[in-house]
Amino acid sequence: MLEGIADFLLVVLDLFLIGSPSKKKRDFKIDQMVKDWCNKVGLHPQYEYKDEKVRSLNVIDDSGNKYQIQIEELKWKRVKVSAIDNAIGQKKRIWNKKSEISHLTKTLYQAYGVIEQWIVESGNTRT
Repeated sequence: MLEGIADFLLVVLDLFLIGSPSKKKRDFKIDQMVKDWCNKVGLHPQYEYKDEKVRSLNVIDDSGNKYQIQIEELKWKRVKVSAIDNAIGQKKRIWNKKSEISHLTKTLYQAYGVIEQWIVESGNTRT
């Protein structure tokens, strides 16, 4: 019921603010899906970087190597999820997958699985 009220309030606010109601609703839905997924796997989303809106998640292994999951909104209710290996002293690896917003949670799990595989391959574990 609270979700319904929140959705209604977003529509009402859209009537008074500049911007597409459907875009704002999609952004809200994506942000909520990312937040819910992060709570399940113990990650913290980052929504802003240098005054730009982003959706980024950092994963750090026990050696301090950094990996990143990025979510980019595309046209036609689709997103691109990227897993990036920023491990020091290694060639940068990138995994990408495009999917519908409705499959975002599944795609996030796939990206996280790729990162976990990279961590294991390096002989480390996630902190």
